[in-house]
Amino acid sequence: MKLPFRHLLFLVMILTSLIPITTISLWSANSALENEYNMVHDKHLLLAQNITKALNRYAMDALAIFTTVTNINNNQGVAKDMFTLLNTIDVVSIGVFNQQGQREAVVYGEAQSQPLSLTDPANPFELSDLSQAHFTPIHKNGVKQPTLYMIRQTADMRIWLATMNATYIEQLQSAVIFGNKGHAAIVDKQGNVLAHPNRQWQAEAKNISKVSIVQQMMNGESGVSQFYSPAVKADMIAGFDVVPITGWGVMIPQPLIELDQSAFIVIKFTLLVALVSLIVCSIFSWWIVGLITRPIDILTAKTRDITDVSAKGIQRHPRGFHTAEFAKLFDSFRQMSLEIINGREELEVRVADRTADLAEAQAKALHLANHDAVTGLANRVAIRFKIAELLQQNKHFSLLFIDLDSFKGVNDQHGHRIGDELLKALADKVNKHLFIHDILARYGGDEFIVLMPNMDSISAAECAAEKLLQLFSQPVIIEDKVIAISACIGLALSNGTDKDTDSLIHRADTAMYQAKHQGKNQVTVARAC
Repeated sequence: MKLPFRHLLFLVMILTSLIPITTISLWSANSALENEYNMVHDKHLLLAQNITKALNRYAMDALAIFTTVTNINNNQGVAKDMFTLLNTIDVVSIGVFNQQGQREAVVYGEAQSQPLSLTDPANPFELSDLSQAHFTPIHKNGVKQPTLYMIRQTADMRIWLATMNATYIEQLQSAVIFGNKGHAAIVDKQGNVLAHPNRQWQAEAKNISKVSIVQQMMNGESGVSQFYSPAVKADMIAGFDVVPITGWGVMIPQPLIELDQSAFIVIKFTLLVALVSLIVCSIFSWWIVGLITRPIDILTAKTRDITDVSAKGIQRHPRGFHTAEFAKLFDSFRQMSLEIINGREELEVRVADRTADLAEAQAKALHLANHDAVTGLANRVAIRFKIAELLQQNKHFSLLFIDLDSFKGVNDQHGHRIGDELLKALADKVNKHLFIHDILARYGGDEFIVLMPNMDSISAAECAAEKLLQLFSQPVIIEDKVIAISACIGLALSNGTDKDTDSLIHRADTAMYQAKHQGKNQVTVARAC
């Protein structure tokens, strides 16, 4: 049985295109909703974890600042140089109380109109363990509005209480908006609302501990869960996490109906694409088979000339169902196709090998151009580019220029290999104590630069530099050798007036050399330009 090649090719192309189009359409329709639910694990949970990390860093900083202020304080008030730090952590006032819970003085901010008592039965404070500063749950009774506090007891047995605003917490919550009703919500460890899109709930610190997902957060759990939201009055799905240091819960909920709607949009679009694809494929298939079949006779004659095979010697036909045109082409094209296939395979192998080599070389070159070969840190080129970028944006940031003391003596005594291992060990140790956006770079030899793009306070930057100085001063064990080393750090603050990278680095470098001349192992702040 012989069938015109035009008709056969058209049918084959339609069937070939119809099978994957149908399969993909059905698969997409069935998996669209499942994908929407799976994305919650990737998106909502990640958002909750990121907010949790930010709140944990905020709480650690707030408690550290509160502890520092109360350690150096007296009844005369807080030193003015601490005002900026207290403002950054949203402290409204700080009061000092005696052992009986009665307020003695207000050392920072304005006192409440009614004196606050820590032992007031209407608004009790947990006074059993005040050895460490900590956040209290939101207090509602005995105050004009729900209030968050930090509390601790100093060695002289006085109790310090810091009244807080939830401004930073509210900013984090309000920054998360997606879909129609997707949002973030933050509660304290007793289920009281700290920040919520329902401003009435937030204003009265509504207790929502009966909601199942809130109970999970109060139990210290983390993950993804479905629940009914009394605020939205709908079934929700949310990623949630808990702030380790405070026990606050963070959840990122979204109504289930929005996921269903998103999936339905994907299904409608998939079916429409499938229908359009089939129509377009049918039109092009009919046009293409016409282009192919008309020149077949010409191609047959050309291939006979190329292979120099007589028509009388190629009377073999393929078995089974075949076309008349294909029977003419088969024998004459056989010899030439073998040569073409062999040549093409060899060429593809060579091209693939060459492409892989070029890609690998390009990746290595890019990494070497921006990273130090010994420590793996960003190198001089990379850190200068980042500094120039921040200067162009007129950002306020801090820069630490670090030089190791007596590093040459380490190389002379133990050899350069031990010296390189020491550099790597110090780099790893410092990197673990930097904030997430801070960048540690090796500037050259035993010189390092720490770029702190979000540190615009000279006192906070100097505190961070002192902590790094302590890290460098800790002995390092390398191959059973205990190596003690120190460092000098020059601190420069860019306040938007620096116009080039060299001047800023030079200011920090000059401050570092002042530290060396003043006895080493210390931090010196560069003068403002």
